[in-house]
Amino acid sequence: MLSTAMLYFRETARAGSLRRAAEQLGVAPSAISRQIAKLEGELQAALLDRRANRTTLTPAGELVLAHAEQALQSSEALRGALQELSGEPVGTVRIGSIEGMVGHFLANNLARFQKRHPQVKLQASVVGSRAVLEALQEGRIDIALAFNLPERHAFREHARLEQPLCAIVAPTHPLARRRSVSFSELEGRRVALPDRSFQIRHLVDRIASKTQVSLELAIETGTLDMAKGLVRNSDLITFLPRYAALHEVSNGDLCAVPLQERDFAATAASLLTMPGRRQSPATRALLEMLATSMGRYGAGSGAAPRSDSGNTRVRK
Repeated sequence: MLSTAMLYFRETARAGSLRRAAEQLGVAPSAISRQIAKLEGELQAALLDRRANRTTLTPAGELVLAHAEQALQSSEALRGALQELSGEPVGTVRIGSIEGMVGHFLANNLARFQKRHPQVKLQASVVGSRAVLEALQEGRIDIALAFNLPERHAFREHARLEQPLCAIVAPTHPLARRRSVSFSELEGRRVALPDRSFQIRHLVDRIASKTQVSLELAIETGTLDMAKGLVRNSDLITFLPRYAALHEVSNGDLCAVPLQERDFAATAASLLTMPGRRQSPATRALLEMLATSMGRYGAGSGAAPRSDSGNTRVRK
């Protein structure tokens, strides 16, 4: 329930420029400029440092942005309390996810949820595991789907899907008919790998180091879709958990060959929230749907779901 001026200021601060904020809000840059000037007049402080290429916050602007974020969270909490009285989930749920869970798992579930709860607005962003955890900690999202959490972490884990890393190849690849493959057998093979913004890449590098196997990096890419597309149309190999290529594997476009080194090739996707943070009825409804779906998905992939302190866990 922020004023128009405060909303325009917040969007400009997050976008880094009046032009980008105007595009996202669908209003003229001059309208945003007038509202921010009005806000600065009321507060008697300059909030933005306007440079040629980028708009940055002044120290006063930092304080006002923090206030705006807190006020917005309070407004969401109020809406949540009102929703509980009405019994019907409404409002907005923000979810951030790793790319590997988007194409099949998340897209299907969000579409199903929106059909069931048309009054709920969903905001979904796709980022790396580190970025999605930062967004959850900072309150920019309500729910996170992250990859390979450390044993000790500050998040509440509602569900966990564990599957080993696989060699992903085209159906015509010599490895496609194998039930499993040792990493040592991949010595000198040409690979297409996600860049180091992905946790998967760090895991692959760690396995290669431990097994002293040298891979020939033919192509490095910033998206998993690109890696899968490259493999589908060549003799290259990439590495993903099976769930990250489920659609392509189910269609016969790709084959997932588990690695034999499961002790250090274990991977898992986790459904997370921040403990102690109030959850709206809409957020709780989406959490329940996603956790149930992860349990079914894991069971369908050969994993056995079990309950642990009220959290659904899927074990391979």
